[in-house]
Amino acid sequence: MPDSNSRNGEVLTQVLKKMRSGEKIAPSEFQEFVKAQNDGATTGLEVGEKIPDFALVDQNGNERKFRDLTGRAGLLLVFSRSADW
Repeated sequence: MPDSNSRNGEVLTQVLKKMRSGEKIAPSEFQEFVKAQNDGATTGLEVGEKIPDFALVDQNGNERKFRDLTGRAGLLLVFSRSADW
């Protein structure tokens, strides 16, 4: 019986292959893909927890700080891990 790491590897490989070829990916396959990417993840914020301020360089070489991007209405920031970047 295969362990979860080898199963995750199979899922990731199969879905990435479909992405590259333009083949349709079923919602259940994509859900497995996301679970495989996050298997064993032990870090991250809890829902509602505030993030620490951080800075990154944008595509033009300018440093952007998180606090500079947030306003009165807030900011929705979504991070997605992907093996296909």
